[in-house]
Amino acid sequence: MPRLQTYKERPVVLLTNDDGPPCASSPNIFSFCKLLQSRLGWDVKVVIPDCQKSWVGKAYAISDVISASYFYPLEPDGLTGDITTKSRPLREGETMEWMLLSGTPATCTNIALHNLYPGEIDLVVSGPNHGRNSSTAFALSSGTLGAALAGALSIPLPGPSTGEPSLHIDHIPCIAVSYGVVTRPVTDRIQELATDAAVDVCERLFDDWGWDEDHQLGRHLVQLYSVNIPLVEADLEKSSRKTAWTNIWRNSYGRLFKVTDQSEVRYDPGDHSNQNRPQKTEVPPESSKTSTAGPAAIPDSADPAAVTSKASSDGQLKFRFGPDMKPLLFPPIESLPVGSDAWAFAKGYIGVTPMRAQFAGPIEGRYGFGKEENEGKKAGNLWQ
Repeated sequence: MPRLQTYKERPVVLLTNDDGPPCASSPNIFSFCKLLQSRLGWDVKVVIPDCQKSWVGKAYAISDVISASYFYPLEPDGLTGDITTKSRPLREGETMEWMLLSGTPATCTNIALHNLYPGEIDLVVSGPNHGRNSSTAFALSSGTLGAALAGALSIPLPGPSTGEPSLHIDHIPCIAVSYGVVTRPVTDRIQELATDAAVDVCERLFDDWGWDEDHQLGRHLVQLYSVNIPLVEADLEKSSRKTAWTNIWRNSYGRLFKVTDQSEVRYDPGDHSNQNRPQKTEVPPESSKTSTAGPAAIPDSADPAAVTSKASSDGQLKFRFGPDMKPLLFPPIESLPVGSDAWAFAKGYIGVTPMRAQFAGPIEGRYGFGKEENEGKKAGNLWQ
């Protein structure tokens, strides 16, 4: 396929995520955004949640009123910067204006496309997520994938105010990028290589977007790509970097929650070094407000001054998110289907998975009841 169409000569890209502003739980978005701008020359519009929103999938909190703030991240890492309730001109030392919304990742995408930048966006990029999103167990729970899926479903979109027709009648092209943490610590060099690889993949997809053959829609552009990048330095060096087309490994998870006596806890989706160890930290109530950016958006559990633990003494039964991820993160490689995203991750390959914004049912005519084992069911048949 040819290069994606754009409204202007310079592509306008919406960048969102589920990890929130730059902080310990969101260490990737600032450097990724800068490289999209400097290397590819893209005009990047950043609209992200104002705090950590992992594992919420494609949720919309329809009873919430969504508040918007403007964030002006500063070099070198975006951990500091002014936040205001109204947009203002850039000041000395500021190069970008980001928008922070008090909503889910999917909410950020939809509001950005339909309310903030209608008729301007050529491509949605979600991420880079702090943690892998390979396999159905992660992908169906992922706020990163959820934001991208929201983009693919956010149509029809208007054309620009100049009166040009819309480029997005069926769907808008979307990419979800995830960095899979393998070992700790994640060094600056690993993050630099991962960001380099992520931008390369985005550029290559943009310049040669794939097509999908659908029995209902016919031949059309792929709606969404999920990109998983293992954070292993040796595999990310350009001389040894490999990228594979993949499909999603079908798997499942078990228990996700544990009994707790705490009022609130913090879960870092990228930290797999202590999956079986209680995380005795609590996010202070003010952390979800957009009063400050960076570490205050989600406090770093390594800083004892930033987090406190409040035990509950009322005897009420409570649960916290405390999954055992080992079966999902470290399955025997011989159990993984060749060509799946989990197989590619285990091999140290970057996995690129074309996806549709839908729940995929069984193949036509290949499902039914036991007595119909040979003929199967077809859509439109009545239940006899």
